[in-house]
This record gives sequence, structure tokens and C-alpha cells, in this order.
Amino acid sequence: MNRQTTVAVGLAVLIATTGCLGILDGPVEFSASEATASESALAETDYEEVSVESSEVQREFSAAGQSKNVSVTNQVAMYERTVSLAGLGEQRAAVFSTFASPEVSVVGQSFNPIDDYSNKELANLAQEQYDGLQIGDEVGARELTVLTESADVSKFEGTATLSGQDVDVYVHVTKVKHDGDFVVGVAIHPQQLDGEQERVDTLLEGLEH
Repeated sequence: MNRQTTVAVGLAVLIATTGCLGILDGPVEFSASEATASESALAETDYEEVSVESSEVQREFSAAGQSKNVSVTNQVAMYERTVSLAGLGEQRAAVFSTFASPEVSVVGQSFNPIDDYSNKELANLAQEQYDGLQIGDEVGARELTVLTESADVSKFEGTATLSGQDVDVYVHVTKVKHDGDFVVGVAIHPQQLDGEQERVDTLLEGLEH
């Protein structure tokens, strides 16, 4: 599985198509705060931080003789756990990631495509970012408290390619809105691991933003 995962969000394009260009003055910048797993959650689950990075999207739009620069900064955090798999040995095959994206508010209008995405659609976006990942049907759902908000967590079955072999995996996806940002959590792990869902829940419930 590729260690890098992002949720593609065309916010700048949305801003340009809302008819706001004639009202905005100068560059427009929107930035999300980091959403990261707490130190206590990492210690309890044996996950390790791989990266916490910003992902900036910049666009310049022209309309009615005006040009506007729009900048949207999202935050991506990645974590992994080394596990022992039958026939494959030690692998960094359990992955947890968060994606924080600003709500974006322009002249009283608030929007972000993530707001309308279902967990299945978010899972499909994650699928595009992991080499060899194929997501199937939803096989479970549960409710957790994430960043003080009630979050619906969907569990999907799937397959991923590890060291050239197809491995059955579970994919957990959830989304909450917190302090003006949309925060998405995605976890992927081999189905053969015992107790991994509990680790995922600990990470989700231990998010800081």
C-alpha cells in the first residue's frame, strides 16, 4: 500500500463557480488545522507517526476583467504499525491517516465537497491513493465520539497488494466537522489481524485538532 494518501478536494474550483469572484478582493486563503493522533493513543496502539504535512492547492481565476488567487491548505497525517502476517512476515501493513480540510466561507456561503461525501465515497477516494487497493461492500458500522462529535464509522471489506501478494483487508472511514474544519479518518489493515478494530477506535477517539 502506498504510504501517501490524500482526499482530492477541488475547493478553489468551487469558489470560482459560486459567482463570488466579482466580490472578493485580493488573494483568498483558507487553511485547516492539523488533526493528529494523541501520544497516548499511539502508545496504546503501537502505531508510529510517518508524516504530518500540509497539502496546498492554489488557483488563479479570471472573470469580468478581474483575477483572484485562491489558496486552500489541507492537513494530512499518516501513521503505520508493523505487523506479522502469515506468509509475508513483518510488514508495515496497518495504516491510519487523517485529512483535515477547511470549511471555506465566502460572503456568507459555506461549502466544501467533503460535507456531501458519504463514507463510501470517501473510501473510494482513498482507494485511488493506495496502490493495489480495491474496496468492496460495507460490512459493518458503529458510532464513536471523535473530537467531541458523534461520528458514524463505516467498515468496508477489500483487498490490497503487499509484497506482490493480494491480502484481504478492512477499511474504516469516518468524517466529522470540528472547529471550522472537516476531519476525515481512514484506517486500512489486513483482516487476519486480531483486535485491530479496537486499535483503530482508540486512534479515532484520541484525535486532537
